[in-house]
Amino acid sequence: MNAAELKTRVVPVLMSGARRGLLDTELESLGGDRDHALLNVLSLAGQALRFTRPAQPAEYAVETWPHDERPILPQTLRAPILRLLERCTEDTARALALALETRRLRPHPFDLPRMDGFVKKHADRLGVTAQYWAQRETSPQAPRGYFDAVDLNAETWTEAAPRIRAKFLREMRKRDAESARLLLEKTWNAEDADSRAQLIAAFQTGLSAGDKDFLEKIRKDRAPRVKAAVQRFLAALSGSAADNPALAACMERIERSKSGLLKKRQTLKLELPATVKDHEAARWIQEQFADVTLAELACACELNDSQGLVDGARKDDNLLFALAMMATRERRFELLETIADEIPDAWGKMSDSNWEDSSLDDSAERARWAQAILRPKEWLPSQPFPAWSWLHRQMEGPLPTNVMREVLASKVWTAQLEEENKPGTELVQVFCALCPPELRNHLRSQLEPLTADRNDKGLMLLEILDSLEKTA
Repeated sequence: MNAAELKTRVVPVLMSGARRGLLDTELESLGGDRDHALLNVLSLAGQALRFTRPAQPAEYAVETWPHDERPILPQTLRAPILRLLERCTEDTARALALALETRRLRPHPFDLPRMDGFVKKHADRLGVTAQYWAQRETSPQAPRGYFDAVDLNAETWTEAAPRIRAKFLREMRKRDAESARLLLEKTWNAEDADSRAQLIAAFQTGLSAGDKDFLEKIRKDRAPRVKAAVQRFLAALSGSAADNPALAACMERIERSKSGLLKKRQTLKLELPATVKDHEAARWIQEQFADVTLAELACACELNDSQGLVDGARKDDNLLFALAMMATRERRFELLETIADEIPDAWGKMSDSNWEDSSLDDSAERARWAQAILRPKEWLPSQPFPAWSWLHRQMEGPLPTNVMREVLASKVWTAQLEEENKPGTELVQVFCALCPPELRNHLRSQLEPLTADRNDKGLMLLEILDSLEKTA
């Protein structure tokens, strides 16, 4: 009896549990004891099923993964990274994703199932393999594109994630602003609201009169963030505030008066609506001044320049906070530094309003912003974690070394390390995420006395970041 006969005659009988008499003919051909022969047949049938290849299906789908030129992260870091991602904070996960993006490394494909949530959240920073993994459950009819920012060109840029596309457009605006505008005009009507908001922010780079016609066409966009950005750009191009209803609304809330004995100076004060509570003030101010530029406001207040606005608002923290947000949007870092001297908690108010602004489009600008607005010696948040976590989202990387050095030496932080306070693991992790390489050893020395439940994830993150930076 050969393997084919076992499969066609014996196996169906054994699997169906039919009467033993159906096997008598086969058992007689084997000779010897009937029960022993039955066990032999059963054993032979099992071996036949084990080693015989199954029939090839008529058709089947082959999964083809995209080509990814990024090197896989070192073998020695695979297990530590998987341990780090177990119940870590979003700040730690973001810091790891940013480090992998900077070093242009990608996770090992075998590890993707174990870091599924991390990959889906940060796929656009982790390379095309991670992007493929994150989109594997989407509809086959849905458009898909797997690109690194460095791989995009004018033909393929529409297929990448919104953040990568916005970065590509900003870089293109630096080289050729007109070509970048024409590229966006072709796809504008097909973009969703979030993509439009990210892409239009790129116009702050290389803004010129050539952009005016396109901006006029989209000035009535339905997305509030897009509408506000377009209004600011048009105001900057025209130099006139006459047609800006948002400016008129702001001026209705600003009281102007004269002060001083010998030399009269204009004093400005922002009156909040009676319905706006203290904890809602920052968000109301953010929304109220979103469509107004510094030049428009100075002109409406009959002042020569933006510095006059700061001088006039010196005694009003609410108006100074509005000026700080406007200076951030317009990248007026020297003016922002002057404002922060008067209101050291400006960045804390921004975090309270959960302000998300994409006008700072590279690490150099974000570092300059942090140096201008952070005042660790004068102010640190009383409720630390939310504000520092917000700050890490804005920075997309560590703080400048000189700023972080002041933070680690500040009284508020050192007080957190005292026996009776002891920072929680969330605060420890965000400080490790914000720490530049030059200060990691110093931060380690501050964190090592803490218990393992507070410092283990933070110290693990510092160790992994150090190892990644040593990777060739």
